[in-house]
Amino acid sequence: MRFKINEIGDGGLPVNVSVTTEWLASACPDLDARPGPAGLVFNGQITPTGDDYLLRGELVGDVERPCARCLEPALVHVEVPLTVTFVPAGAEDVDPDDEDGDADPDVVTFKGAELDLSGELRDGLVLAVPFNPLCDEACRGLCPLCGGNRNLVPCKHAAAPAAAPGGLAALSKIKL
Repeated sequence: MRFKINEIGDGGLPVNVSVTTEWLASACPDLDARPGPAGLVFNGQITPTGDDYLLRGELVGDVERPCARCLEPALVHVEVPLTVTFVPAGAEDVDPDDEDGDADPDVVTFKGAELDLSGELRDGLVLAVPFNPLCDEACRGLCPLCGGNRNLVPCKHAAAPAAAPGGLAALSKIKL
């Protein structure tokens, strides 16, 4: 997802990139995701603004991840707007007294003659995808005794026995 600066004209450069399974696996290895059946696409525009370049666009589509309850595929729709300014390395204003490190997250430096959009797309996607997606709000999950998917086959096990009262059980008798 690299674009050469010399290909960006005064009117800008349209960017239309399909996110592939291979890119997701390499850019987001801990996400355990892949594009959904309808795909995942970034559509935007890179516009020159003096020595800087402004990227505006949106990452739209579906991402498939394992359901947090039953481990079946869960389809998550994402719409991630991105606006980032790319500035040449060494050209950004750096405040030497900035101990908090709260530099503008929408400003990214680049070296050489290419803009790499991968990091920005990865960050936007990781923040947009829920940590524990569900295949369905009514998902019944896996049986804690046999491990069967309770959405597919009703489990014939009795309910798990209640845990024996522990050392804090006496606190339940306190009346407030």
